[in-house]
Parts: sequence; structure tokens; C-alpha cells
Amino acid sequence: MSIELAGAAKARELRAYFSRHGRIYIVVNTTGDDILVPEYLRGDPALRLVLNVRMPQHIRITDDSLESDLTFSGSPFHCVIPMQAIWAAYMPEQQLENGILWEDDVPETIRAVVKAVRSMRDDTDQDEDGDAISSIPSPAMSQEHTVSAIVDADVPSPAGRRVGHLRIVK
Repeated sequence: MSIELAGAAKARELRAYFSRHGRIYIVVNTTGDDILVPEYLRGDPALRLVLNVRMPQHIRITDDSLESDLTFSGSPFHCVIPMQAIWAAYMPEQQLENGILWEDDVPETIRAVVKAVRSMRDDTDQDEDGDAISSIPSPAMSQEHTVSAIVDADVPSPAGRRVGHLRIVK
């Protein structure tokens, strides 16, 4: 079994971020076949899971996956999440302001929603001369990527599951 170097770098970054903050959300694309989460959560391109150092169970972050017995509605479930399925991490209190975004792993459905919302904003954000005003700054790249824009959007629910507002990062 070979470990992808990008996955190892992401795992290192995720471990450091988790150790530094202690309580984080990860955003996971559960549409792939290689992810192990409860069946009713599968198919969501932006499932948010909380990780906390105070959780009684061990959270194992290896170079190729995150593995733990997570609890959903009071029932534990052994989850295995490949590194490529994790596309963002942030602190709940920060509301994605200073999170990490792995742009190469953002699902295409999320990219399409962001693009559509941006184009709608471009159509409506104009100054008094009718010129478009850019309301979304260009992303700043650093060790901890600054999330440059948060867009509220409704995404179609997978398999009849209701998904409220989805916070999308780009």
C-alpha cells in the first residue's frame, strides 16, 4: 500500500491544527465509496464532524485516513475517513474565518454552487454607475489558509435527507 504524499502532508497539517485548537470541525465529502460513516450520512458533499481532544474515544489521524468511533444521535459508529475526503477544517467559534481549506479536494458540486452564487452576486453587486463591485476578495494562501469568503446556499438533499444552509468555503 503506498501513501500519497499530499495525504501525508494534509494529515500532518490536520494533526497540528487539531492539537493547537483542541476542538475543530472537519468538512467531509461522503459521496465516495471508500468512506465509512453511517448510511444516512452518506452522499453529503459537506458533512461537518466535530473532533474534540476531550472525547473519550481515541481519534487516530494517519497519513491516509482519520479513524475513530464517533457518536451520531447517541449511537457510536466506527468511522474511517480517507484524507482525500476531508476538504476543510475550522474552529466552531471562528465560523470558518481562519480555517484550513484543501482546495484540490473540494467537491465539484460545492464548486458549482460557489460559482453560481458568485455569478449571481456579480449580477446584483453594482455601484451607482452600474459597474460591478467585487464582494469576494481573492484567497490568501498561507500555512493556515485564510478562508476568504463564506457563502450561504441551499444544496439539494441527498437521498431525501434534509440539509439546511450549507456554509461553503473557497
